[in-house]
This record gives sequence, structure tokens and C-alpha cells, in this order.
Amino acid sequence: MKAYHSHILRNLLFLKDFLSMGSQNLFALNRPAFIKKSATVPIKKSRKIGRKTLIWLDDRINPLEKKMDWLAFSPIGRDVNIIWLKEINEFQTWIHTNGLPDAICFDYDLSNSFNGFDCAEVLTDYCYNHQLLPPQWSSHSTNPEGKARINRLLKNYLILAKRMNFRSFTG
Repeated sequence: MKAYHSHILRNLLFLKDFLSMGSQNLFALNRPAFIKKSATVPIKKSRKIGRKTLIWLDDRINPLEKKMDWLAFSPIGRDVNIIWLKEINEFQTWIHTNGLPDAICFDYDLSNSFNGFDCAEVLTDYCYNHQLLPPQWSSHSTNPEGKARINRLLKNYLILAKRMNFRSFTG
């Protein structure tokens, strides 16, 4: 029981320090230095009128594969423009060039040295720098710990962003 209480206390102290950081880049903590810093770029959307944009982040699974209904994981339905990205650099470039999509489906295990959690950190950095709520998300990862890490990060950011009255971006 004592270990449980020390865990709660450690998390509360972290949260206190986290909220007291003010306007610093809160989500750049523990990030490898070779990920590009968030750039300030104008937010724009490029998509067909009437269809929402879904980023599918996975290095192996084709979201349009006929054998499996992968779009069942989409938080915004199946009638979407799909952007299939396979690594963190593609993800970061797309976000900084096009702004936020309507939704993102994360895989945790990517083929390079980065994973879906690193992409979720890039997303929270971008959203924080532009004072935006994150887009809808889901995870189709078979890695339960990785999936939980992504969801925990994005849910905690969403709580913080709502508390700071960040705006929702709907193209």
C-alpha cells in the first residue's frame, strides 16, 4: 500500500511542477534532441470539400486493405480522405505543412527508432504551440502498453488544453 501512495504523491508533485512551468514547451520534456523543434507555420487544411481527413500512422498496415476492415478503428467513420504515413518525419512534416487533420489512428510500433508515442508528442507540441485542442484519435496498435501510453498522453493534454481554454480546430 505504501508503494501505491508514493506513486500517487510522485505523480501529484510532477503535475504541480508541470502546471507551474507556464508558457514553456511542456511536452518537450524527455524528447530526443534530434526531433525537429515545432515551427510556427500558418494553419491550413487541404482536403476535398465535404470529406474529413484521417491520418493513418502505421508502417505496415495498409488502411485500404480489402482482407481486413481497418477503418473500423477510425474515430470519424469510413468516408474519409486517408493520409497513410509510416514514420515520424512524414507525420511531423504533414502536420506542420497542412495543420491538424480531423482524426488520427496511431500504431505504437513503427519500424524506425521512433514509435507512435513520439508522434503523439509531436502532435501535442504542435497543438500547444498553436493553442489548439487535439483532433480525435484512436489507436489500432496491438501493443497494449504503447496504446495506453498514447491515450494517456493525449487525454492529459486534452484536460490541460481545455483548462487553458484552447480552441478546437475544425477546418
